[in-house]
Amino acid sequence: METKDLECPYCGKGLDVNHDDGFGYEENTAHEMECMHCNKSFVFYTSFLFDYEPVKADCLNDGKHNYEITNTCPMEFSRMRCSMCDNERDLTDQERKHFKIGTKESYFEKLKQH
Repeated sequence: METKDLECPYCGKGLDVNHDDGFGYEENTAHEMECMHCNKSFVFYTSFLFDYEPVKADCLNDGKHNYEITNTCPMEFSRMRCSMCDNERDLTDQERKHFKIGTKESYFEKLKQH
């Protein structure tokens, strides 16, 4: 079953809002629309709903981040990201050696040579 943005208040048929040029996004504004089924005009109001999903982030309590390397191209722009809180940091020299990744500067030097 196809989901529509709203139902016509006159005939109850489902309608999609044409958001071209940002139409229909402004809150607390009466947006005018005409039903393509019954040809009656009506207004609709837009409201945004927020949904929050709490997730444990033990690293914020014990300071032990679980850093994993990002999948970045080119690899020289990779960062380390915590799998629990999404905190990011640059790779250490030791991590660069472990993953066999050069620096951003070395990447740009390679580009200059070609």
